[in-house]
Amino acid sequence: MGKTFIPVANVSLGEEEAHAVADVVRSGRLSTGPKVAEFEAAFCEYTGAKHAIALINGTAALHVALAALDIKPGDEVIVPSLTFISTANAVLYQGATPVLCECDPLTYNVTADHLRACLTEQTRAIIPVEMNGMPVNYAEILDFAKEAGLAVVIDSAESLGAAYKGQRIGAIGPIHMFSFFPNKIITTGEGGMITTDDDELAAQMRVILNQGQDYRYHHIRLGYNYRMTELQAAVGVEQMKRINHRILEKNRIASCYQDAFSKIHGIEVPYVPEYVTQHSWYMYSVRVAAKIRDAVVEQLKEQGIETRLSFPPVHMQPYIQQLLGYQDDQLPLTNQAWNSKIDIPAWPGITEKDLNTVIEALQSAVASTS
Repeated sequence: MGKTFIPVANVSLGEEEAHAVADVVRSGRLSTGPKVAEFEAAFCEYTGAKHAIALINGTAALHVALAALDIKPGDEVIVPSLTFISTANAVLYQGATPVLCECDPLTYNVTADHLRACLTEQTRAIIPVEMNGMPVNYAEILDFAKEAGLAVVIDSAESLGAAYKGQRIGAIGPIHMFSFFPNKIITTGEGGMITTDDDELAAQMRVILNQGQDYRYHHIRLGYNYRMTELQAAVGVEQMKRINHRILEKNRIASCYQDAFSKIHGIEVPYVPEYVTQHSWYMYSVRVAAKIRDAVVEQLKEQGIETRLSFPPVHMQPYIQQLLGYQDDQLPLTNQAWNSKIDIPAWPGITEKDLNTVIEALQSAVASTS
Protein backbone atom coordinates (compact mmCIF):
# COMPACT_ATOMS: atom_id res chain seq x y z
CA MET A 1 0.00 0.00 0.00
CA GLY A 2 1.36 3.44 -0.97
CA LYS A 3 2.00 6.23 1.45
CA THR A 4 -0.97 8.45 2.29
CA PHE A 5 -1.12 11.75 0.42
CA ILE A 6 -3.82 14.29 1.23
CA PRO A 7 -3.57 17.38 -1.00
CA VAL A 8 -4.37 20.84 0.35
CA ALA A 9 -6.75 21.37 -2.60
CA ASN A 10 -8.25 19.21 -5.31
CA VAL A 11 -9.87 19.81 -8.67
CA SER A 12 -13.46 18.63 -9.09
CA LEU A 13 -14.10 17.81 -12.74
CA GLY A 14 -16.38 15.16 -14.19
CA GLU A 15 -17.92 13.74 -17.31
CA GLU A 16 -20.17 16.81 -17.62
CA GLU A 17 -17.16 19.05 -18.21
CA ALA A 18 -15.57 16.52 -20.57
CA HIS A 19 -18.73 16.30 -22.69
CA ALA A 20 -19.13 20.09 -22.72
CA VAL A 21 -15.56 20.61 -23.93
CA ALA A 22 -15.98 17.88 -26.57
CA ASP A 23 -19.12 19.61 -27.84
CA VAL A 24 -17.18 22.87 -28.24
CA VAL A 25 -14.38 21.08 -30.12
CA ARG A 26 -16.90 19.50 -32.47
CA SER A 27 -18.55 22.88 -33.04
CA GLY A 28 -15.34 24.38 -34.38
CA ARG A 29 -15.99 27.63 -32.49
CA LEU A 30 -13.13 27.91 -30.00
CA SER A 31 -12.70 31.63 -29.38
CA THR A 32 -15.19 33.84 -27.55
CA GLY A 33 -18.74 32.89 -28.50
CA PRO A 34 -22.05 31.53 -27.16
CA LYS A 35 -20.51 29.51 -24.30
CA VAL A 36 -18.77 32.59 -22.92
CA ALA A 37 -22.08 34.46 -23.06
CA GLU A 38 -23.82 31.55 -21.29
CA PHE A 39 -21.16 31.48 -18.57
CA GLU A 40 -21.44 35.24 -18.05
CA ALA A 41 -25.23 35.01 -17.81
CA ALA A 42 -25.04 32.22 -15.23
CA PHE A 43 -22.56 34.29 -13.23
CA CYS A 44 -24.85 37.34 -13.27
CA GLU A 45 -27.76 35.23 -12.09
CA TYR A 46 -25.72 33.73 -9.24
CA THR A 47 -24.08 36.93 -7.96
CA GLY A 48 -26.89 39.37 -8.71
CA ALA A 49 -24.58 41.62 -10.73
CA LYS A 50 -25.85 43.43 -13.81
CA HIS A 51 -22.72 42.67 -15.84
CA ALA A 52 -20.29 39.73 -15.76
CA ILE A 53 -17.28 39.94 -18.06
CA ALA A 54 -15.23 36.80 -18.65
CA LEU A 55 -11.47 36.94 -19.19
CA ILE A 56 -8.50 34.64 -19.68
CA ASN A 57 -7.46 34.77 -16.00
CA GLY A 58 -7.91 36.66 -12.75
CA THR A 59 -4.81 38.80 -13.20
CA ALA A 60 -6.22 40.05 -16.51
CA ALA A 61 -9.45 40.89 -14.68
CA LEU A 62 -7.57 43.09 -12.22
CA HIS A 63 -5.61 44.76 -15.00
CA VAL A 64 -8.68 45.49 -17.13
CA ALA A 65 -10.54 46.93 -14.13
CA LEU A 66 -7.71 49.35 -13.36
CA ALA A 67 -7.32 50.28 -17.03
CA ALA A 68 -11.04 51.05 -17.27
CA LEU A 69 -10.67 53.29 -14.20
CA ASP A 70 -7.83 55.11 -16.01
CA ILE A 71 -5.27 54.38 -13.30
CA LYS A 72 -1.99 55.78 -14.66
CA PRO A 73 1.62 56.69 -13.80
CA GLY A 74 1.79 58.96 -10.76
CA ASP A 75 -1.28 57.37 -9.19
CA GLU A 76 -1.13 55.27 -6.03
CA VAL A 77 -3.33 52.27 -5.37
CA ILE A 78 -3.53 50.83 -1.85
CA VAL A 79 -3.15 47.05 -1.82
CA PRO A 80 -2.83 44.66 1.14
CA SER A 81 0.58 43.05 1.45
CA LEU A 82 -1.02 39.72 2.43
CA THR A 83 -2.23 38.75 -1.03
CA PHE A 84 -1.01 37.00 -4.15
CA ILE A 85 1.49 39.06 -6.13
CA SER A 86 -0.96 39.62 -9.00
CA THR A 87 -2.91 42.17 -6.95
CA ALA A 88 0.14 44.43 -6.83
CA ASN A 89 1.34 43.51 -10.33
CA ALA A 90 -1.87 44.76 -11.93
CA VAL A 91 -1.17 48.20 -10.47
CA LEU A 92 2.35 48.13 -11.88
CA TYR A 93 1.01 47.14 -15.31
CA GLN A 94 -0.68 50.56 -15.40
CA GLY A 95 2.55 52.32 -14.42
CA ALA A 96 1.03 53.25 -11.06
CA THR A 97 2.45 52.54 -7.59
CA PRO A 98 1.06 49.88 -5.28
CA VAL A 99 1.13 51.10 -1.67
CA LEU A 100 1.16 48.07 0.60
CA CYS A 101 -0.96 48.13 3.74
CA GLU A 102 -1.47 46.05 6.85
CA CYS A 103 -4.20 43.51 7.50
CA ASP A 104 -6.17 42.35 10.51
CA PRO A 105 -4.35 39.24 11.86
CA LEU A 106 -7.72 37.73 12.84
CA THR A 107 -9.50 37.98 9.48
CA TYR A 108 -6.43 38.47 7.22
CA ASN A 109 -8.44 41.23 5.52
CA VAL A 110 -7.77 44.96 5.39
CA THR A 111 -9.84 47.40 7.42
CA ALA A 112 -10.73 51.03 6.75
CA ASP A 113 -8.18 52.09 9.36
CA HIS A 114 -5.40 50.21 7.56
CA LEU A 115 -6.36 51.84 4.28
CA ARG A 116 -6.66 55.30 5.84
CA ALA A 117 -3.13 55.04 7.23
CA CYS A 118 -1.78 54.75 3.67
CA LEU A 119 -3.83 57.57 2.14
CA THR A 120 -1.92 60.33 0.32
CA GLU A 121 -2.78 63.03 -2.20
CA GLN A 122 -1.77 60.60 -4.96
CA THR A 123 -4.12 57.78 -3.89
CA ARG A 124 -6.63 57.01 -6.63
CA ALA A 125 -7.98 53.58 -5.76
CA ILE A 126 -8.02 50.71 -3.29
CA ILE A 127 -8.04 46.94 -3.86
CA PRO A 128 -9.31 45.17 -0.73
CA VAL A 129 -8.68 41.41 -0.93
CA GLU A 130 -11.10 38.83 0.50
CA MET A 131 -8.58 36.38 1.92
CA ASN A 132 -9.48 32.69 2.18
CA GLY A 133 -12.99 33.47 0.95
CA MET A 134 -14.00 35.76 3.83
CA PRO A 135 -15.85 38.95 2.84
CA VAL A 136 -14.37 42.28 3.86
CA ASN A 137 -16.40 44.65 6.02
CA TYR A 138 -18.09 46.42 3.11
CA ALA A 139 -19.90 49.07 5.13
CA GLU A 140 -16.76 50.58 6.62
CA ILE A 141 -14.57 50.16 3.53
CA LEU A 142 -17.06 51.60 1.03
CA ASP A 143 -17.82 54.50 3.40
CA PHE A 144 -14.09 55.24 3.64
CA ALA A 145 -13.67 55.10 -0.15
CA LYS A 146 -16.61 57.45 -0.69
CA GLU A 147 -15.29 59.88 1.92
CA ALA A 148 -11.82 59.85 0.32
CA GLY A 149 -13.09 59.91 -3.27
CA LEU A 150 -11.41 56.64 -4.25
CA ALA A 151 -12.24 54.01 -6.84
CA VAL A 152 -12.74 50.51 -5.44
CA VAL A 153 -11.90 47.14 -6.99
CA ILE A 154 -12.69 44.21 -4.69
CA ASP A 155 -10.35 41.28 -5.20
CA SER A 156 -12.91 38.52 -4.68
CA ALA A 157 -10.75 35.87 -6.33
CA GLU A 158 -11.30 33.55 -3.37
CA SER A 159 -14.79 34.52 -2.18
CA LEU A 160 -17.24 33.33 -4.84
CA GLY A 161 -20.24 31.93 -2.97
CA ALA A 162 -19.61 33.90 0.20
CA ALA A 163 -22.14 36.41 1.53
CA TYR A 164 -21.98 39.68 3.46
CA LYS A 165 -25.05 40.40 5.59
CA GLY A 166 -27.07 37.98 3.46
CA GLN A 167 -25.94 39.34 0.08
CA ARG A 168 -23.75 37.23 -2.18
CA ILE A 169 -20.38 38.62 -3.13
CA GLY A 170 -20.29 40.06 -6.63
CA ALA A 171 -22.69 42.99 -6.58
CA ILE A 172 -21.79 44.77 -3.34
CA GLY A 173 -18.72 46.74 -4.40
CA PRO A 174 -18.53 48.87 -7.57
CA ILE A 175 -16.25 46.28 -9.21
CA HIS A 176 -15.43 42.72 -8.18
CA MET A 177 -12.97 40.35 -9.81
CA PHE A 178 -12.90 36.55 -9.51
CA SER A 179 -10.41 33.83 -10.40
CA PHE A 180 -11.04 30.33 -11.75
CA PHE A 181 -7.58 28.86 -11.15
CA PRO A 182 -7.80 25.09 -10.47
CA ASN A 183 -7.86 25.43 -6.67
CA LYS A 184 -10.62 28.08 -6.61
CA ILE A 185 -14.31 27.54 -5.75
CA ILE A 186 -15.03 26.75 -9.39
CA THR A 187 -12.45 26.35 -12.14
CA THR A 188 -12.07 26.80 -15.85
CA GLY A 189 -8.41 25.73 -15.74
CA GLU A 190 -7.40 29.36 -15.89
CA GLY A 191 -9.93 32.13 -16.11
CA GLY A 192 -11.34 35.23 -14.51
CA MET A 193 -14.48 37.33 -14.25
CA ILE A 194 -15.31 40.96 -13.53
CA THR A 195 -18.72 41.93 -12.16
CA THR A 196 -20.15 45.42 -12.03
CA ASP A 197 -23.47 47.27 -12.23
CA ASP A 198 -21.87 50.20 -14.07
CA ASP A 199 -22.89 50.15 -17.75
CA GLU A 200 -20.14 52.51 -18.91
CA LEU A 201 -17.36 50.68 -17.08
CA ALA A 202 -18.62 47.33 -18.38
CA ALA A 203 -18.57 48.61 -21.96
CA GLN A 204 -15.03 49.96 -21.53
CA MET A 205 -13.82 46.69 -20.03
CA ARG A 206 -15.15 44.69 -22.96
CA VAL A 207 -13.27 46.99 -25.33
CA ILE A 208 -10.02 46.77 -23.33
CA LEU A 209 -9.97 42.96 -23.07
CA ASN A 210 -10.50 42.62 -26.83
CA GLN A 211 -7.55 44.59 -28.23
CA GLY A 212 -9.29 47.94 -27.72
CA GLN A 213 -11.98 47.20 -30.32
CA ASP A 214 -15.52 48.53 -30.07
CA TYR A 215 -16.32 46.49 -33.18
CA ARG A 216 -14.20 44.27 -35.38
CA TYR A 217 -10.94 45.90 -36.52
CA HIS A 218 -12.00 49.30 -35.15
CA HIS A 219 -9.58 50.07 -32.32
CA ILE A 220 -10.46 53.06 -30.17
CA ARG A 221 -7.92 52.66 -27.34
CA LEU A 222 -5.01 50.55 -26.15
CA GLY A 223 -6.29 47.09 -25.38
CA TYR A 224 -5.12 43.56 -24.66
CA ASN A 225 -5.90 40.02 -25.78
CA TYR A 226 -7.58 38.83 -22.58
CA ARG A 227 -10.52 36.99 -24.14
CA MET A 228 -11.83 33.82 -22.50
CA THR A 229 -12.07 30.82 -24.81
CA GLU A 230 -15.17 28.75 -25.48
CA LEU A 231 -13.36 25.73 -24.02
CA GLN A 232 -12.85 27.49 -20.69
CA ALA A 233 -16.40 28.80 -20.64
CA ALA A 234 -17.86 25.35 -21.36
CA VAL A 235 -16.15 24.06 -18.21
CA GLY A 236 -17.33 27.11 -16.28
CA VAL A 237 -20.98 26.59 -17.26
CA GLU A 238 -20.90 23.06 -15.87
CA GLN A 239 -19.03 24.13 -12.74
CA MET A 240 -21.64 26.79 -11.96
CA LYS A 241 -24.32 24.07 -11.88
CA ARG A 242 -22.59 22.53 -8.85
CA ILE A 243 -21.41 25.61 -7.00
CA ASN A 244 -24.06 25.45 -4.27
CA HIS A 245 -23.09 21.88 -3.48
CA ARG A 246 -19.41 22.84 -3.32
CA ILE A 247 -20.08 25.72 -0.92
CA LEU A 248 -22.20 23.50 1.32
CA GLU A 249 -19.48 20.85 1.36
CA LYS A 250 -16.78 23.35 2.19
CA ASN A 251 -18.87 24.72 5.06
CA ARG A 252 -19.50 21.19 6.35
CA ILE A 253 -15.77 20.45 6.33
CA ALA A 254 -14.99 23.77 8.01
CA SER A 255 -17.55 23.00 10.74
CA CYS A 256 -15.85 19.64 11.40
CA TYR A 257 -12.52 21.38 11.78
CA GLN A 258 -13.98 24.17 13.93
CA ASP A 259 -15.51 21.64 16.32
CA ALA A 260 -12.34 19.55 16.53
CA PHE A 261 -9.68 22.24 16.77
CA SER A 262 -11.55 24.52 19.16
CA LYS A 263 -10.94 21.85 21.81
CA ILE A 264 -7.21 21.46 21.12
CA HIS A 265 -4.68 23.54 23.00
CA GLY A 266 -2.23 25.38 20.76
CA ILE A 267 -4.47 25.53 17.68
CA GLU A 268 -6.53 28.65 16.97
CA VAL A 269 -9.50 28.27 14.64
CA PRO A 270 -10.50 30.93 12.09
CA TYR A 271 -12.39 33.95 13.37
CA VAL A 272 -15.57 34.72 11.44
CA PRO A 273 -17.17 38.16 12.03
CA GLU A 274 -20.95 38.46 12.38
CA TYR A 275 -21.28 40.30 9.08
CA VAL A 276 -20.04 37.18 7.25
CA THR A 277 -23.29 35.26 6.76
CA GLN A 278 -21.70 32.78 4.36
CA HIS A 279 -18.01 31.90 4.14
CA SER A 280 -16.74 30.27 0.95
CA TRP A 281 -13.82 28.59 2.78
CA TYR A 282 -11.55 28.78 -0.26
CA MET A 283 -8.88 27.70 2.23
CA TYR A 284 -9.24 26.66 5.86
CA SER A 285 -6.45 28.25 7.91
CA VAL A 286 -5.47 27.41 11.45
CA ARG A 287 -3.12 29.52 13.53
CA VAL A 288 -0.31 28.11 15.63
CA ALA A 289 2.56 29.79 17.47
CA ALA A 290 4.95 31.31 14.93
CA LYS A 291 7.94 29.62 16.55
CA ILE A 292 6.54 26.13 15.80
CA ARG A 293 4.74 26.82 12.49
CA ASP A 294 7.45 25.45 10.19
CA ALA A 295 8.11 22.40 12.36
CA VAL A 296 4.39 21.58 12.39
CA VAL A 297 4.24 21.88 8.60
CA GLU A 298 7.25 19.57 8.25
CA GLN A 299 5.65 16.92 10.47
CA LEU A 300 2.44 17.03 8.45
CA LYS A 301 4.45 16.71 5.24
CA GLU A 302 6.19 13.62 6.61
CA GLN A 303 2.75 12.07 7.14
CA GLY A 304 1.65 12.82 3.58
CA ILE A 305 -0.48 15.85 4.42
CA GLU A 306 0.03 18.80 2.10
CA THR A 307 -0.31 22.31 3.53
CA ARG A 308 0.07 25.83 2.21
CA LEU A 309 1.52 28.86 3.98
CA SER A 310 -0.76 31.23 2.17
CA PHE A 311 1.08 33.87 0.13
CA PRO A 312 4.36 35.26 1.46
CA PRO A 313 3.56 38.97 1.90
CA VAL A 314 4.16 41.16 -1.14
CA HIS A 315 6.51 43.45 0.83
CA MET A 316 8.87 40.47 1.27
CA GLN A 317 9.13 39.72 -2.46
CA PRO A 318 12.62 40.51 -3.82
CA TYR A 319 11.60 42.50 -6.85
CA ILE A 320 9.05 44.55 -4.89
CA GLN A 321 11.76 45.38 -2.36
CA GLN A 322 14.12 46.43 -5.16
CA LEU A 323 11.44 48.45 -6.93
CA LEU A 324 9.64 50.08 -4.01
CA GLY A 325 12.13 49.88 -1.13
CA TYR A 326 10.16 47.71 1.30
CA GLN A 327 11.95 45.69 4.00
CA ASP A 328 11.09 42.32 5.56
CA ASP A 329 10.39 43.81 8.98
CA GLN A 330 7.88 46.36 7.74
CA LEU A 331 4.14 45.79 8.23
CA PRO A 332 4.37 43.87 11.53
CA LEU A 333 0.67 42.94 11.66
CA THR A 334 0.95 41.31 8.25
CA ASN A 335 4.11 39.48 9.30
CA GLN A 336 2.35 38.29 12.47
CA ALA A 337 -0.60 36.98 10.46
CA TRP A 338 1.52 35.16 7.90
CA ASN A 339 4.04 33.67 10.35
CA SER A 340 1.37 31.73 12.23
CA LYS A 341 -0.94 30.72 9.37
CA ILE A 342 -1.29 27.19 7.94
CA ASP A 343 -3.79 26.23 5.23
CA ILE A 344 -4.87 22.60 5.61
CA PRO A 345 -6.83 20.25 3.28
CA ALA A 346 -10.48 21.30 2.98
CA TRP A 347 -11.99 20.42 -0.37
CA PRO A 348 -15.26 18.82 -1.48
CA GLY A 349 -14.74 15.09 -1.79
CA ILE A 350 -12.23 14.71 1.02
CA THR A 351 -13.15 11.58 2.98
CA GLU A 352 -14.07 11.41 6.66
CA LYS A 353 -11.04 9.17 7.13
CA ASP A 354 -8.73 11.80 5.64
CA LEU A 355 -10.38 14.57 7.68
CA ASN A 356 -9.74 12.62 10.86
CA THR A 357 -6.17 11.92 9.75
CA VAL A 358 -5.55 15.66 9.32
CA ILE A 359 -7.11 16.47 12.70
CA GLU A 360 -5.10 13.83 14.55
CA ALA A 361 -1.85 14.65 12.76
CA LEU A 362 -2.14 18.38 13.39
CA GLN A 363 -2.96 17.84 17.06
CA SER A 364 0.04 15.53 17.41
CA ALA A 365 2.39 17.87 15.57
CA VAL A 366 1.42 20.89 17.68
CA ALA A 367 1.75 18.88 20.93
CA SER A 368 5.19 17.51 20.02
CA THR A 369 6.63 20.87 18.92
CA SER A 370 5.23 23.13 21.64
